[in-house]
Amino acid sequence: MKKKIASFSALLFFSVLTFTLFSACDSDTNSYLDVLVLDELTRKPVSGVNVELYSRNCDVSDYNYQKGVTGADGIFSTYYIAPAILSVKCIYPLAEGGYRQGMGTVRLLEGQTKTAEITLESSIRY
Repeated sequence: MKKKIASFSALLFFSVLTFTLFSACDSDTNSYLDVLVLDELTRKPVSGVNVELYSRNCDVSDYNYQKGVTGADGIFSTYYIAPAILSVKCIYPLAEGGYRQGMGTVRLLEGQTKTAEITLESSIRY
């Protein structure tokens, strides 16, 4: 009986150890990015802004492109495989024609969560 308990305990121990070692390889290495778009004059969040992200992954030679729109809170959220350097371009179309824009650059490290504040210029472009 003691041999069975010892064998079962050893089997359980090595099963847990193996699971722990291999599951550590599956840890989340993505970087998470929130782009917060602010108005230059009021410093308040702006919803409905078109956000474009261009990146070149530091470990890979190909480029990555993502786009989206800010929500009611003025934030567009996404994730990237890190490390990455992102160019952020924000365009806010105006009802009367033209648009306002804001630009920036963000560096993301592996497993990092970051908020990038982009300010929309007060000047209108056509």
